[in-house]
Amino acid sequence: MKAAFIQQYGNHSELKVGERPNPTPNANQVLIKVVASGVNPVDFHLRNGMMADSGTHTLPLILGWDCSGIIEQVGEQVQGFNQGDKVLSFTPIAQQGTNAEFVVVDANLINKKPDTMTFIDAAALPLASVTAYQGLHKHGKIKAGQKVLIHNASGAVGAFAVQIAKAAGAYVVATASQSKQDYVKSLGADECYVEGDNEWANLGYFNLAFVAKPGATLLERTVRTVQSGGRVISTFDEIPDAQTSMHGIAFTRMWVENSKDDLDEVLSLVENNQLFIPVDSVWPLEQIQHAHQRSEQYQALGKIVLIVDPLNKR
Repeated sequence: MKAAFIQQYGNHSELKVGERPNPTPNANQVLIKVVASGVNPVDFHLRNGMMADSGTHTLPLILGWDCSGIIEQVGEQVQGFNQGDKVLSFTPIAQQGTNAEFVVVDANLINKKPDTMTFIDAAALPLASVTAYQGLHKHGKIKAGQKVLIHNASGAVGAFAVQIAKAAGAYVVATASQSKQDYVKSLGADECYVEGDNEWANLGYFNLAFVAKPGATLLERTVRTVQSGGRVISTFDEIPDAQTSMHGIAFTRMWVENSKDDLDEVLSLVENNQLFIPVDSVWPLEQIQHAHQRSEQYQALGKIVLIVDPLNKR
């Protein structure tokens, strides 16, 4: 099968498109013929060697861990899915990825694609939206009426977080660069500020803060804006317990978990017109190096998507 993969860790030039063996599903898996695959920041972090010494992956490594496609083969013990079903999935990061013509996935991590959703939108949804959903609901315990701060609201995770928080009934204050303020407000943010300014940092009334970008200084500034009894959720950096306990807040450095149920919750928001899927750009698989460069620039408005099967992209 055609796939994009790395044979050694390094910059975007290490990404190659070539032939890899077709995967074979076991009794509890399905084989998906991939139509589109998402690109996330975790892809270039892993490509750069973030987990090279962990023993998690073996090279050659196919990157990408969310996709949409059509079921090609169903394991003998799988129920509820059939060959030809149109599906999407957030696949385990510890396994070979989705930037390929085929991928095998445990059946309990497969969601059926709504008929009204394109394959491109379906590939853009899983990993980033589930990260935002788990950050706000599972870890943040979000409640209606709370004041919620969301950093990097123009990125894929942040853009989903703004909308998920609004759907939960929260008042949302977001940060983004000056050029992206109108975009973030269009997602539903009640207020939007430039991250480097002091306006948001001086508010001091937040019940929950979701920090969807790296930066220890930003995290320290954020902690000081959350009220006692509130929560701070970070997708990247840690902060010493002493710095959070002195403010009476709970801190979580979250790790997103694969969850069919959480993705179903997100899909319900989409079908109820409470969640828009922002797509920044779409690239053919053969241009994956350009897609990674776009991701590493941190300028994308929403998700970057790779087309693997252009004939079925609608």
